[in-house]
Amino acid sequence: MIEITNKQKYPVQLVVRSRRAINQFTVMDIPGVGKEKNKVIIEDDRYTQYIDRAEQAGLISTRVLN
Repeated sequence: MIEITNKQKYPVQLVVRSRRAINQFTVMDIPGVGKEKNKVIIEDDRYTQYIDRAEQAGLISTRVLN
């Protein structure tokens, strides 16, 4: 499991793998810091390269949960 935290005041949109089909993608919206719901937990197999890009840009932070 991976915990994604939005570090910005505005919402962030991330592209993740769909739960229904292996080769399809969907969009996940994470609210900003002011909404106090800025943390999302996803499964390891839904992780994509777009999440890496958002982390390198400083928009989000990720943490691996055991």
